[in-house]
Amino acid sequence: MKKIIFSISLAFISLFASAQNDVNLILNHQFNGTSFVYNDVYADESGNAVSFDRIQIYMSGIELTHDGGQTTDLTGVYVLTHANVSNYPLGNFDVSNVENINFNLGVDYNANHGNSSNWSFTHPLSPQSPLMDWGWPSGYFFIVLDGKIDDNGDGVPNKMFQLRSLGDQMLRNVDVDVNSSNNGTVDISLDVNVEGWIKNLNLATVGFDHSSSSNNTTVCNNTNTYNVFGNHINSIGEINTKHYISVDYSMTYAPILNYTLEKTNNKLLITDINGKVIVEENNIGFEGSYFIKQELKSGIYFAIFTNNKETITEKFVVQR
Repeated sequence: MKKIIFSISLAFISLFASAQNDVNLILNHQFNGTSFVYNDVYADESGNAVSFDRIQIYMSGIELTHDGGQTTDLTGVYVLTHANVSNYPLGNFDVSNVENINFNLGVDYNANHGNSSNWSFTHPLSPQSPLMDWGWPSGYFFIVLDGKIDDNGDGVPNKMFQLRSLGDQMLRNVDVDVNSSNNGTVDISLDVNVEGWIKNLNLATVGFDHSSSSNNTTVCNNTNTYNVFGNHINSIGEINTKHYISVDYSMTYAPILNYTLEKTNNKLLITDINGKVIVEENNIGFEGSYFIKQELKSGIYFAIFTNNKETITEKFVVQR
């Protein structure tokens, strides 16, 4: 009888060892240990000043090892990241504690050879602004690194570069042991060490490279060679205190505003130089990328994010 009771107890414990929880991926972008911010100036491995105005990647084929060695495939989950956004909800799963995350940097073969217009507009694989694909059947950009490099030694990044990895051969598998936290939501926190992606590259000569070239192959290989992704140890209770707005001029007639703020429920106003309100949006989240859904005339504009604690203003210029 005791053996029967013991067996039933083990089965009961096993049944409830994990539970349905929302799982959230947190990406902490940094450059040589410093919190990463668009348009801030950093130094590459040769000491050249470098800045970035756009970093995005696709993640697919996500598998979680959790609760003592169980595995769960997050089938059909795709993540499109932005370097100024940290939080990415993955969904609700029978998971309580995550020990390892395995994923592909890029998009799997079937999705990569599908038509982006077949996806709903809210899906990461749908057409994006700015573009994250070359259209069917060319496929998606797996990694996008856009920025400027100092090519004349004056310490100011001035020469533009674009590295956008394209092609099935760019897919890389990433495996990271993690220490998740569970405060009602299971949080998986990873560091993203941006400097690793640009190792062994001369950014002054890469130009605008949207392909499966040797430069983009180097970027993809660097993902694992230099451990771009790593477990973020001190994630519980951390607060990102650096708030900013930056402007992505990929589409000069309708720039994209990348922002990180302290509070949610922000109001956004876009005004012209005379103070005329061109755009007004309420309930803007605390981080993200805002695409201005109208073509603006040439001129100077101001983006104003405000809430009951702070107001942050960024000037931007439209040239057509």
